[in-house]
Amino acid sequence: MEKQPKLSTKRILLAALVLLAAAGITLNWLHLTPGGCYSKGMAIGSSVCHQLPSHSYIRDDIQFPLCARCSGLYLGCFIGILYYLTQDKKAGLPAKGYLILLGVLTLAWGGDGLNSFISDLFNRTFLYTTNNTTRLVTGFGMGLVLSTALMTLFNLTIWRTPQKPPLLHSVRQVGAYGLAAAGVGLLLIYAGKTVFLSLAAVSILMIVLVISMLYTVFWVIVTRRENSFEQPAQLWLFMLAGFTTAMLQITLMTVLQDWLLG
Repeated sequence: MEKQPKLSTKRILLAALVLLAAAGITLNWLHLTPGGCYSKGMAIGSSVCHQLPSHSYIRDDIQFPLCARCSGLYLGCFIGILYYLTQDKKAGLPAKGYLILLGVLTLAWGGDGLNSFISDLFNRTFLYTTNNTTRLVTGFGMGLVLSTALMTLFNLTIWRTPQKPPLLHSVRQVGAYGLAAAGVGLLLIYAGKTVFLSLAAVSILMIVLVISMLYTVFWVIVTRRENSFEQPAQLWLFMLAGFTTAMLQITLMTVLQDWLLG
């Protein structure tokens, strides 16, 4: 039986430092934020979202930790990533038609946000009346864009042998995503408190996951380890470093908000 190579002392020390940093930053963030899971979820949500009550869904006086647009974005990203994880290591560029679709969804998301901002700024309708439904729908559209771009970037950068076919390659995929997004959106709007809070937890976890994945790619590039990994288990130190950096960013945002509001 072939012996597994031993970890070098340098790698062990590096892993220990990253573990200590992850624990220290996370514990410090837990100390800085209010008690209770919901309050901490709101704190994470505030690092990426304005959380205006008028732009957010509320159930039994409980506000969703993200505005309607960001809710669609991160819940849609959850749907997309969950599916793309079943597609192995595909990293090809989608065909022209799908790129145009992703571009249109991005413009719709940005345009709806800009229309909402200008309407709120001048307290009058700009192009059309933006409401939480348009925010949620365009957010789900951007969720497909974000999940496709993120997973393509991740697969292209991380794996030793990324596959040429694109993750997004069929009308059936787009249709299935649309149906799944519609189902989750209806649950968000009409389901009871338990489902509402469950979706809130999913959206908060997705914020941490998305930022962590981006920083994982960052650390792989910085250390010049692109296309060096064959199995997820080989990536654990970089994923931990990505999580640590994500928590540092979230902590800094928490400190900044406390300073601005204090």
